[in-house]
Amino acid sequence: MKKLIPMLLLALAACTSEPEPAPHTDEGAAGTAPTNRIDIPPAVVSNLGITFAKVERRRVEQTIRLPGVFEVPPDAEREYRAPVGGRVTLLVNQYDHIATGDELARIDSAQWRDLQRELDAIEADLTARQADVVMAQAERAAAEADIEAYPRRIEAYQPHLDALDSHRERLIEARDLWQTRVQEIEDLIAKGAGKATELAEARAQLASAQSALSEEAEKRAELERDRAEMSFSQQAASARLPVLVAAETSAQSLAASAERSFKLKVRATATLLNVEPAALDDGAWRAIDTVVVIAGAPGIVMDLPVRQGDTLQSGDSLFHVMDESRTRFRARGLQSDLGRLKDGLPGRVVAPAGGTLEGAEAAQGTVSIAPMADGDARLVDVLLTPATRPAWARPGVGAELEVVWDATQEPELAVPARCIVRDGLDLVFFVRDAADANKAIRTKADVGPSDGRWTVVYSGVMEGSEVVLDGTYELKLTGAGKPTGVGHFHADGTWHAGAEHD
Repeated sequence: MKKLIPMLLLALAACTSEPEPAPHTDEGAAGTAPTNRIDIPPAVVSNLGITFAKVERRRVEQTIRLPGVFEVPPDAEREYRAPVGGRVTLLVNQYDHIATGDELARIDSAQWRDLQRELDAIEADLTARQADVVMAQAERAAAEADIEAYPRRIEAYQPHLDALDSHRERLIEARDLWQTRVQEIEDLIAKGAGKATELAEARAQLASAQSALSEEAEKRAELERDRAEMSFSQQAASARLPVLVAAETSAQSLAASAERSFKLKVRATATLLNVEPAALDDGAWRAIDTVVVIAGAPGIVMDLPVRQGDTLQSGDSLFHVMDESRTRFRARGLQSDLGRLKDGLPGRVVAPAGGTLEGAEAAQGTVSIAPMADGDARLVDVLLTPATRPAWARPGVGAELEVVWDATQEPELAVPARCIVRDGLDLVFFVRDAADANKAIRTKADVGPSDGRWTVVYSGVMEGSEVVLDGTYELKLTGAGKPTGVGHFHADGTWHAGAEHD
């Protein structure tokens, strides 16, 4: 350490080309007067890696700081598996960003072709059942039409019967007349006055009339029989109609069952393919040659457990996709802080101190307390889902959650705790001179509460002042800016010896 201080002094001297400030004497004292200003030209700032932080007004004493890590909730991760067995063609690479509806892979599958044949057979059975319904409906309709027509058809026999009756009456009259004529001629012949030829002719006419009557009787009998048969047919059709109605109902039930089976199979197929059932309407499943794995949500492809062209079994893992936009922060808080931590408090997730993320944009949101605590560790999870998420806030990145549990208190001036170092018995920090950016003012720290990252200071700075962050320790080692003996520094950095202020 003794060797390091001279080396830092030499480096500091070498880095500045400015002449030493003119010595300031106080009340005639000889020699160079001390000053609390330290030269930090650009070369020194670069060589010592000096960085600056602004003084802020913060509620340090009312702030709880909780370490944690960014993560994605379980429902923001998806595991895609092979819906059917077959040879896979990958369409994305690891860490590719995907959107909803993107094609991720294609599978050439014999199992899918078997499923298509099964769908075809079920649809053919449905078509046959529907045809049975049509036939049953046609038979029932025909039977109902016949039953409705039978009364008219039966009534149509009556005019024919009436005509036969009228004709029979005329034939009877003619027969009776010829019977009378035959009797008259026989009586005349018996008296010796009649002719045999007339008798023969009369007897022939009588026989013809009797034959006509017999024919008319046969015709009437046939019509009566036909009408009776028509009545029997009506009765039989009426008796058969309930059977036809039952057959139609049975056919409709079988068709409805076949339709439900087909629809269920289509829905199961749509679920297998991760598409809407409507996408398979009108036999669209017949045109699908290879099964396509579709992204159901946006995200990033994290893992690819298969290689291009691998043969998979149904259910084998294809992709692990994570939706990075759903990132949240999980911190671990003390159970003793549950009296202060409450759902809905505003919170900020800040990047770890130091490194390239120093001063990076914070992730802001409201906190929620996990419903169950860790009884063994005496800790409770505190969650924050950022309203806006900076680029550095990736799953797995550790950070720190700031929760202001009491916003009613006035904020106080505070500097990063790393800016304050111990120099002997004093705590000091270095403030960039507002009048000269190439100078830093060694300032004795009058500190207040600290939350481990920010410390309240009561003097020496204003809001917006710049204080040295990185490089504070190196500036302290130079020993520059220290008072010598009893006295005090003026606002311009000059030294005033003695206990009294002038």
